[in-house]
Amino acid sequence: MLPDPFTTEDGDVILCVGPDDTFRVHKLVLSLASPVFKGLFQTAQPDQPDRSQGDLPTIPITDPPESVDLLLRFIYPGVVPPVVTDPTTLSALLTIADKYCIQTILPIVKERLVNKEVLEKDPFAVYMVARRWGLTGVAKKAARGLTLPKVMASPSSKDPQNFTGDDFFRLVWFMQKRGEEGKLMIRGEIPYGNDMHDVDSVVEVQSFEQLIERILDEFEVNPCLDTERMVEVFANPPDPPQSDDYYYEDFYRNPQQKEAKVTKTLLDLASRLDESCWEYLEKAMDGEFPT
Repeated sequence: MLPDPFTTEDGDVILCVGPDDTFRVHKLVLSLASPVFKGLFQTAQPDQPDRSQGDLPTIPITDPPESVDLLLRFIYPGVVPPVVTDPTTLSALLTIADKYCIQTILPIVKERLVNKEVLEKDPFAVYMVARRWGLTGVAKKAARGLTLPKVMASPSSKDPQNFTGDDFFRLVWFMQKRGEEGKLMIRGEIPYGNDMHDVDSVVEVQSFEQLIERILDEFEVNPCLDTERMVEVFANPPDPPQSDDYYYEDFYRNPQQKEAKVTKTLLDLASRLDESCWEYLEKAMDGEFPT
């Protein structure tokens, strides 16, 4: 017998999932939550009453006891549901909720899957759960920050049963295209404005190349170069090139102006990278697989 709250004396039916795991529950509560349970109570022939449970009818079910316990904790009034952060457990919850047609579970699981802590811990597992259950929006959020090392580090990648070939190759295609396009954008970026072509000094050009390399290095491990991350990582970019052009002399005389110019450039780049990322996500996750 599993612990309370499913051993209450006023329960009127026993769900039996094995010789040692039973749940003393209320028909009304389960019937309101699930049309499948409602039909089961109306049509199923219960086993012989359990004398040790006050002659209550016993209904055998074949689900894992841990899944039944978790499901009941999410649908029972007065019971605080546990905070589940493991994508595999959330997938198991969706499986049993789907079996019993309990629609209130899906939005709860979606909210948990996009939780920042869950996404950062194992985005690949979240992606695969989302793809399995048709949660395209969740899958896109999980895939957005994935890199191949993160995929290989996920325990879910060790078990092919956790994902289909189609889902995996869609993800690989997205990561490849996002990386190619992102690197082209970064290498084509001209920091501090469009006057870079006027700079002849090798030293000055090298300082810009160093900034580009820093951005590329960060992009490799953290493709989600959103605006906040851009400013955080590149808070101290190299100084602008020295030039006789009045544009530089006037614009960079004020350090605040220089910082504003640098920040705007980085934010613009981050915005374009993000737009490109979502464009490839749309192609990879929706409809026919791109060729």
